[in-house]
Amino acid sequence: MRKLSTLLVLCALGQAAGAQVVINEVFENPPGGNDEFWEFVEFYGPAGMSLDGYAIALVKGGDDPNGDGIPDLPSEIDEAFTLDGLHLGANGLLVLLNDTGGGNFGEELVDPDTTIAYFTQQHIPTIDTAGKLGNDDSSTYVLLRRRPQTNSDGYPSAWRKDVDPDENWDSHIDFGAPHQSYGHILEPYQMVDNLAWSDNGGKEYVRESDDEISDTPGFNPDAVSRVGYNGVNPGPQPRRADEELVYGDCVAGDILPYDAVRSGGPTGFDRTGFAVTPGSFNDSDIESQFRFVPGDVDFDGRVTAADLCAAASLLGATLDDTEPRVSDNETPDDPSDDFTFDAWKYEGRAFNSLLVTLSANPGDGDAVTLADVAAIKGMICIADWNSDGTVNTQDFIVYLNAWAAKKPCADVNTDGVVNTQDFIAFLNAWTAGC
Repeated sequence: MRKLSTLLVLCALGQAAGAQVVINEVFENPPGGNDEFWEFVEFYGPAGMSLDGYAIALVKGGDDPNGDGIPDLPSEIDEAFTLDGLHLGANGLLVLLNDTGGGNFGEELVDPDTTIAYFTQQHIPTIDTAGKLGNDDSSTYVLLRRRPQTNSDGYPSAWRKDVDPDENWDSHIDFGAPHQSYGHILEPYQMVDNLAWSDNGGKEYVRESDDEISDTPGFNPDAVSRVGYNGVNPGPQPRRADEELVYGDCVAGDILPYDAVRSGGPTGFDRTGFAVTPGSFNDSDIESQFRFVPGDVDFDGRVTAADLCAAASLLGATLDDTEPRVSDNETPDDPSDDFTFDAWKYEGRAFNSLLVTLSANPGDGDAVTLADVAAIKGMICIADWNSDGTVNTQDFIVYLNAWAAKKPCADVNTDGVVNTQDFIAFLNAWTAGC
């Protein structure tokens, strides 16, 4: 693992710059039959962020080439790696390199500000050793934080290589009541980010279909790169993943360049020779890779009153919050065996929105505080309450409705109470304009 001399400072400063963590790039199938030398998975977030407790798993969805609903090849966790002990680098990047072939290309190509870790180093204990990423059928990459520990077979987690996570092959990670005889219970786990694509009739394992690439016609992508991150699908493409991810096959005769496409729609991305860039950003003269915006709780690329309201709604929240949910016990047609369980409340975009809010005022604990909300308030123009770029009567009306409803974000002076003082504070700001 690459050690950074500035890491302790960055752990503090980086959290203040905005905190969210995603799977940024995957090089699953390099050309030339030497996958063990070229493969990598890359993560992006705030500089110095600790990834203790996190893990990354590649879940293969099996295949069903004739479409009869009976898999010719079952699902399995192809590879799984703990991220314990790792921090994102000074540039916000961590790259996990495949070193199972005795070497890798990373040291020469990776930005020195990037943290480097290795497959063999981070492999979750199992009877098998780390290998190469599976190249065929469907793939789902799952970045997870909290997960079940210590299964009946004595290993520390069911989230490990060669486990079948979907024994009834219904496109849902297995979760049964304690009396039910699934080999491994992998739910409930806390999903931080996931990306997926289907191929050859296999399954995907995302929390929301918005996180699947809609169409990879007739092939399994060699590489996938993230070029955006949105709270909602900005359109016009069918799914959020289609707006955020580009993918493709490697260019003949070369290693890192690939023919990158974004599926469908008038904003389709189509560039020959786009290259994977382990441990650095995919910037070019044509387009720069996205960067997270500090304080942007709703991930629309700007900080507005909507972010203030989103942050205020999270007061008191922590990453470890749970809530009761009902499981159908893998029998959706039989409600008699349903059971209630404690699920992780914040996952995916909600998890990362909470991270952004928690990091607005670093060092004030594990729960969202008024200081966090106040820090985000300091990034916006309060007078433009409807976030349309102008201050007018509509802003006054929208705020008045929020204030009358006692919405948390109407607490303009962030004293924990919505009262007359907040109305006066807003009125003064509205009169002054932006």
